[in-house]
Amino acid sequence: MRTTTGTKADAVSSILFIGPALLIYGLFTLFPALDTLRLSATDATGLNSQANFVGLANFGALAADATVGRVLLQTAQWLVLHVVLAGGAGLAFAVAIASLARTHVFFRTAFFLPHVVSLAVVGVIWAKIYDPYFGLLNGALDAFGLGMLKLGWLSDPALVIFSVNVASSWQGFGIYMLLFVAGLQNIDNSLYEAAEIDGAGVWQRFRHVTIPGLREVMTFVVSLALINGLKGFATIWVMTQGGPFYRSELLTTYIVKLAFQFQEQGRAAALCVVLCALAMAITVAFNRWRESLR
Repeated sequence: MRTTTGTKADAVSSILFIGPALLIYGLFTLFPALDTLRLSATDATGLNSQANFVGLANFGALAADATVGRVLLQTAQWLVLHVVLAGGAGLAFAVAIASLARTHVFFRTAFFLPHVVSLAVVGVIWAKIYDPYFGLLNGALDAFGLGMLKLGWLSDPALVIFSVNVASSWQGFGIYMLLFVAGLQNIDNSLYEAAEIDGAGVWQRFRHVTIPGLREVMTFVVSLALINGLKGFATIWVMTQGGPFYRSELLTTYIVKLAFQFQEQGRAAALCVVLCALAMAITVAFNRWRESLR
């Protein structure tokens, strides 16, 4: 039986180990979150101005702001594009790599490399690619005699959010690819052999063996992609800063503009609360969905 002294010593050791992590978490995560919640109920309009309590007035102002409505719709569009482009590319490359016999390690590494590049750097690279006069994309179209397809990829309001999302998805698809590769390795190969004996083609094996075998991984990837999409900021800020005419504005970029350009910290904090609530709702919904599929 353990003595009381030993139990106290274990408790002290646990506190010494956990204490610094809890202190850092409280100082840099918990305290800013609580302070943002406090600030959302004030009319703060500058770092040196006096903030008065206004209750839910900031949330009412956001509800009446037409720009916020557009930003919410564009954020939803951004999330769908990120799931389709980044998640879809991750699945496609994972399936292709899984069919390779010897070079799969090289291709896994090569396709994952963009994920370690900073989103700000990705934004700079792709802004050069999209340059309407000297960019690689329009230059390639010219070289192949497709000059009529040259577009202002970042200046066209109808194309800008798609163009920036392609850049962001290029940076992010590598992590989803690795998750799908791990999921493919857990599928029993005898299922493919049995399907092939029954005369199933490539598409039928993919539809009836691969997709069911990746069901749990897919739900996790979709939820992860949605959360990562909500954090979209650096690429858009570097490439367009929300333009043209707010057509690539997301919640995150509009929060920064409210706080530091328009000096409306109270409304910016309220929009942060909305973003946090949206992220929590997506997480809870997908966790329940994953549980229902088991």
